[in-house]
Parts: sequence; structure tokens; C-alpha cells
Amino acid sequence: MRKTVLLGAIALCASLAPAFGGEVYVPFVVNKNINGATYRTRVWVTNTSTATQKANIRFLAENSDGTQPGTPSTVSIAAGSTTVLTNIAPADKRGMMEISGAAALVVTSRLEVVTSDGSYLANAGVPVVTVDNVIAAGKVAELQGLERTQRGTITDYGLVNLNPTSTQCTIKAFRTNSSQISQTVVLTLPPLSMRYYGEALATLGQTVIADVRMETTCDKQFFPYAVIYKPGSPETFFVTPSGTLDGDLGTGGGGGGNPSGTVVFQQTGTYLAAKQGASYKSFTLPLIKDVRYKKATVDFDLSIGRFPGGLFTGTMSLRRNDRTLFYGLIIRNDRQKTVLDMGIKDDVVTGGNGGPWAEKSNFHVNIDYDTTSGNLTFKVFQGSNLVQTLVGRLNHPDLVQSGNAISIDFGMTGIADGAYFPPIGWTFSNLKVTFVP
Repeated sequence: MRKTVLLGAIALCASLAPAFGGEVYVPFVVNKNINGATYRTRVWVTNTSTATQKANIRFLAENSDGTQPGTPSTVSIAAGSTTVLTNIAPADKRGMMEISGAAALVVTSRLEVVTSDGSYLANAGVPVVTVDNVIAAGKVAELQGLERTQRGTITDYGLVNLNPTSTQCTIKAFRTNSSQISQTVVLTLPPLSMRYYGEALATLGQTVIADVRMETTCDKQFFPYAVIYKPGSPETFFVTPSGTLDGDLGTGGGGGGNPSGTVVFQQTGTYLAAKQGASYKSFTLPLIKDVRYKKATVDFDLSIGRFPGGLFTGTMSLRRNDRTLFYGLIIRNDRQKTVLDMGIKDDVVTGGNGGPWAEKSNFHVNIDYDTTSGNLTFKVFQGSNLVQTLVGRLNHPDLVQSGNAISIDFGMTGIADGAYFPPIGWTFSNLKVTFVP
């Protein structure tokens, strides 16, 4: 099938998509000697797909602007294999690592503490910042159980700005009796950067204190963490933002309502009755800038009159105006066949010939774009009957609007490539789009 219609000038879809699907950040990457012990970060990257994948890797020194030009290193990872990254920070440096690549890559990180003769003192899991655990702009993140003790443990504090622009953050620390420790700290972080504060509690004037709670909020998406350790000893562990009691897992988990920050866009009744000269409708979705969404669900009703005379009907798409196509829905008219464009050239998911589409028929379409599972699930209903289900792997898990609007489009403005036709005589109604952060 020719794909230029999906990659060209028609409004149905975007053009060529980026080669890499997303990125994660290891916020604590270090190679330093402290009190005779070496602290070093190790990262594992596994390719869970059946084809070789490439990962781009960048080290970003603390307090540097990560949007400045640089040359990342690239590693090829064979299908099903794991690459272990060591010595990833320059000697006596600290920063964070950006790993970008396909959605099939999974990342784990660990801090190792070794003596001068190479003996291990400690291993501590380092958090990996993903679309699932990044803190949304304006939210409050709590780090609990911080301490500075007589036995020598101290607390360092780290903060990551995960945006291409600078962000302003507010930090407060509290004792267990709710009284605030010292003054509120307000700071600005450079674009895409990490800042690290050693001996954070001592900086706030505390010599011996336990069970401190530190509260952080920023005007862009962010990620705070703390490291509690005794310099040069095995005592080392990370503290990440606390969980909240915002869902009932005991009864099957949070399905009774939308999480905080969910965006719902609706158009009730008919929003496109496609006809000559008016066969296309686009909606810009009211998403929150720089918030990463883990799921986008689209529901709409479709009434098919007659199939156009061409081979394909351009039906709908979800796209971002930086030339990213999340997916597109096409129907092959002569075979009543579903074709899902997964957003990069020649990656399509197709249904069987002979269904489920038919002229003079009504359907309900449900599309679930889930970055957590890495899958798009497409369902078609006739009445209460499920008549087709298709599943495809995502190529663009970066479901975020950062200055580039995300829109949902229906129909086409005209014929493209002599094979892709607008849905003349078709009716689209009762649209509901739900984005979950």
C-alpha cells in the first residue's frame, strides 16, 4: 500500500515521525570517591522486541542546560539482549543520563559502592524517571524519612527539570510536628537539568534530626529525590516521592473515576456530516502544556453511507503538529478492511478481509492508546456486539504537548494519490477523548 497519503500534505495525518519513540532519565549518575569508597552508577538497557534497536545516550552534567547541542553516543542492542552501561559519568563528576529509543527498550539503574580493592560495600536502586512517575507541573511531591544522625548518616537532595525551558521550584522542609525547618527555598533550574544539594539538612541548620519531610513543587514537570547515606559505608538508599491514597486498590483499583489532572474533551451529537467541499473536521485538544499523559482514549460513533469509489477511505487520526502521527485509521473499501497506521513509514496493523465495515451501517469505535503497556487497542462495536479488536505496538510513547498542539482529525479535505478518498456521506458523532496523566 502506498503510504505517501499519510505522510504528505493532506490534513488527515502528519509527516515522517521521529525515529525514536521516547526517553527516560537516570537522575543520579556519579563516579566519585568519598572517604575512600567509590560511588558509581550502572545502567541496564534491555531490548524486549524481536528486532535490533538503537539507544541514544547522553550524560548531562549537573546544573547544565541539557538543550544545548551535543553528540550523544549510540549503542545497538540485539533482540532480547541486555547492554550494561558502566563508567557513564566522567571521573569526579555527577549528573544525569538521558536514554532515548524505541518503546521496546526498558531501563534499570543501580548505585554501587566499592572499596579501593574493588570489594562491594553496597548496592542501592537508583530511580529511573519515566512518563509514569514524573511529577506534573503544579503538583506537590513529598519526600519522607530524611535524616541526619549521630551515627553519621546524611541526606543529599536532587531535583530534575524535565522541560526544554527553565522552571521555578519551591522547596519546604518540615519536622514531624508540622513545624517548618528554616525558610522556604525558591530556585530556578536551567532547561532539562539536574541540581544536587549535598548535606541538605545541614544547609537548613540541622545537626541531628530524623523523619524529616521535604515538600517540592515546580511550575513545569519535575522529579525530586533524596539520597540517605553514611559516607564511605554500606548505608546508602534513595528516597523518591511518596505514594498517595487516591485510589482503592483493594476493590480492583481506581476504576471508578478519572485521576486528578485528567482532560476530557467531548462533542455531543453530529460534528461531521461529510460532503463535497466539507469532508474534514479537526479539534485541537485542550491539554496541559508539558504534562505527560500515559493514556489517550477516543470514542466516537460512525455511520457509513456508501464507500467512496477509491481504494481507501481516510477516516481519522491523532497527531501532534511537530510532524508526529500517533496513529491513523484507514478503511480499505473493496475488502471492508481496517488499516491502522502506527505512525512510522510502513508500520501498519490490519484486520481481515470482509469486515467489520458495511455500507448503510452504524458503528461505535473505541481506541485506547496506552503508553504504560506500549499498546494501541482498537475496538469496533455494532450495537452491543464487539465485532473487531486489533492491537499494535506504539511508536510514540511521548504523549505530551510542549508548545506543539495535539489534535484529533476526521475525514480528508480531498482525494490523495488517486487512492485515498474522503468519507463523503459518512457521519461522525458523539466524540469523547480522555487523556490521563
